[in-house]
Amino acid sequence: MTTRCVLLDFGNVIAFFDHRKACGQLAELSTTPVDGEHIYRAIFESGLETGYDTGRISTTEFIDWLRQTFRLDASDAEIGRAWSDIFTPNPSMAAAIRALTDRGLHLVLASNTNALHHEWFAAQFAETLAAIDAQVLSYQVGARKPEHAFFTACLAEARCSPAECLYVDDRDDFVAAGRALGLNGLVYTPGVDVLGSMCY
Repeated sequence: MTTRCVLLDFGNVIAFFDHRKACGQLAELSTTPVDGEHIYRAIFESGLETGYDTGRISTTEFIDWLRQTFRLDASDAEIGRAWSDIFTPNPSMAAAIRALTDRGLHLVLASNTNALHHEWFAAQFAETLAAIDAQVLSYQVGARKPEHAFFTACLAEARCSPAECLYVDDRDDFVAAGRALGLNGLVYTPGVDVLGSMCY
């Protein structure tokens, strides 16, 4: 079946990211010695990041928790920058997105993300993201991959059947979840030919 829509993950597809860089930057704001790896475990193994990514924790609550837990002597903006300045461009995907746009395909951003990260990368990658027709963001829809509700939101924005969608993500477990719902899935690694994976 002809591909009409491409669902694109953001992190490690459109741009690369490093959560441990964020944790190191947060450690630099602490008034007491703290290891970035300790911060990483506290955020990502406690459920805090899941709550923030799904909108159950607000940005104010998230920043306050970081400030109090790690004794950060910094403004909200400084903490937000330390948490968010983690993205680097993926030029090959920027070029692929231009090519997909030229072919008239409907493009949907499908990202597990939070409000601070979204605000940051929306500005940093504004030129690339201008080609995206719709965005499904976990913190806005209240669910994240691989949850069924997240993919339901994606299909609502796709405006076509699952079989007419190509879903591109760097996580094979997420791609498997999409395939279970009828999406054509592609596990992305640098160098993968997204255009060559489509049906015409």
